[in-house]
Amino acid sequence: MIEVEVNHSALLGPPRNQGRRPTCLAFTTSDLNAFANATAHLSVEFLCHHAAKVDGGWEPGDGFTVDQVFAAVTSPGQPEEVTYPYRAEAHDAPLQAPPGGLIPLYRSPSNARALALSEVVALVRDGRAVGVVVAVTKSLFYPIDGMVEFDPFVIPDQFHAMVAVGVGTHRRTSETHIYLRNSWGAGWGNQGHAWVSERHLKLHMQEGFSV
Repeated sequence: MIEVEVNHSALLGPPRNQGRRPTCLAFTTSDLNAFANATAHLSVEFLCHHAAKVDGGWEPGDGFTVDQVFAAVTSPGQPEEVTYPYRAEAHDAPLQAPPGGLIPLYRSPSNARALALSEVVALVRDGRAVGVVVAVTKSLFYPIDGMVEFDPFVIPDQFHAMVAVGVGTHRRTSETHIYLRNSWGAGWGNQGHAWVSERHLKLHMQEGFSV
């Protein structure tokens, strides 16, 4: 159904699952950092700890902002996931200091935000992975045949970050679609990925960002 133009998903390895913690921005930024550094999965838990320290006042159950994860991925960066694994049920994990001596630390000091959808698509076509924040619709939870259906109705005050890793064209409608990598595990969509129409993202994308 989708004529694939580019698809970088294999370069990021299997998708991970954030569980019930509000860590989608940390997972997205971690994938972008790993992609930029051409390395294996990086430690989301380490990123969460340092993002929580940016402004102070972080409490269990809080999410993160783009500015917080940008600050953490710039300095100190992230070690590989195997050195400090994510704990899906530990909501207070960001308050716990990671062990010392975790090296190497991979950083992405060149960050960009407020990217328009056209810029996101252009960057993906140019070989990049790009973060997107979208307003959540019911259709996002239930991709059909690897595609999120267009849905004009959002769930109030619910937003979610994912990684744009591919671009393609719908064979029947000729509409551009973006391939998004989620952090809800391999059971979502097509092994953790799904195609989303440009029309849907034009309506619901809140921000694009890259590292």
